[in-house]
Amino acid sequence: MKGAWKVQFDAAWGGPVMPVVFAELSDWTINAETGIKYFSGTAVYKKTFAVPASQIANKNLPFLLDLGMVKHIARVKVNNTDLGVIWTAPWQVKIPAGLLKASGNQLEIEVTDVWANRLIGDEQELADCEWIPGYISGGFSLKEFPDWFLNKQPRPSKGRYCFTTWNYFTKDSPLISSGLLGPVRIMQEE
Repeated sequence: MKGAWKVQFDAAWGGPVMPVVFAELSDWTINAETGIKYFSGTAVYKKTFAVPASQIANKNLPFLLDLGMVKHIARVKVNNTDLGVIWTAPWQVKIPAGLLKASGNQLEIEVTDVWANRLIGDEQELADCEWIPGYISGGFSLKEFPDWFLNKQPRPSKGRYCFTTWNYFTKDSPLISSGLLGPVRIMQEE
C-alpha cells in the first residue's frame, strides 16, 4: 500500500501527543524524534485504502493482508472487524470474503514492540538512582531505593518513564528494531 500512514503513539510512555504522519513505513529507532526513537509500547497505524471494483466483484473470494515485517506483534482491524493478532512470520491475516469495498476501507494496525528501547531512552536522562554491578548475569542492580521513591516525591529526572531494580542497559546500548516495517499489501487468496 503506497502513501502515508497516520500513527498514534502513547504519550504516557513518551510518544508524541498528536498523531504523526509517516510518509513511508520505517523503523522507529531511526526516527529523529526521541519520543518515537525510544518508544516502547503500542502505536496505532491507520490508513484508508481502495480496492479496484474488478478485484472484489466476486464476493466469495477472500483476500490476504500481508504486513511484510512487524517488530514485534500486531493486531489488525479492517473496516472495524478485528482480524486477530499476528506475532510471527508470515505476517499475514485473512480478510473474509465480502469485507472489502471499492473505496473507503479502513485499516488499523496496533503494533507493540519490546520494552528495551524505553529503558535505553531513559538512560539518556540524568541518573536519579545508584547502581552497582550485577554479579549473576551482568547488568546493574539498584544499590538502594532512592529517597525520592521512599518518600513518594516526584522523580528528579523528569524524562524517565520506567523504574526498575535491575538494569541491563546503558545510554549506548543498541536499540531493537521496532514498528510496522512493511511493505503492506493486499493479495487475493487463491
